[in-house]
Amino acid sequence: MTSLTDNYLVKVRSALGGLPEPEIADILRELRSHAEELAATQGVDAALRSLGDPVDLAKTYRAGNFNGRTACSNTPLMILQRLRTTSRSRTQRIGVTALYVFGYAYVVFLWVAAVEQLGAAPRTSWLSVTADLAAGVLLKYLVDMIARWWIQRHPLPAFQA
Repeated sequence: MTSLTDNYLVKVRSALGGLPEPEIADILRELRSHAEELAATQGVDAALRSLGDPVDLAKTYRAGNFNGRTACSNTPLMILQRLRTTSRSRTQRIGVTALYVFGYAYVVFLWVAAVEQLGAAPRTSWLSVTADLAAGVLLKYLVDMIARWWIQRHPLPAFQA
């Protein structure tokens, strides 16, 4: 292959920062192999153009990585990252981020209120503490359920080579 291919792969590698090194190596091997196949029939320049912009291609791979991790993860940060990845515009990213963070902030507020009521145990009804804890759990469940609905409703475009 040529230095054009190497330069292309260097750009992809730099845009893949943050992914596990073995995964980056697999992606680069796959891209090099694909570029070699395309170059044999189309030429190197056409092959690299058909792969698309290296940064956009890396974003697609990163999004795929987050898709798999989010599907297996219930962590709020993974869900938030996937929400932001599936948002097609800056306005959507800001909106879903604000709603998700606001939902979790309210969950924390409810749980803190319950803990503070425990500190004032002689004056506090246990029913009130239980209600705040239960409301926090229910709200967390609803926020995550809505976020997963959003993720399913707004799938990422498939990689086209």
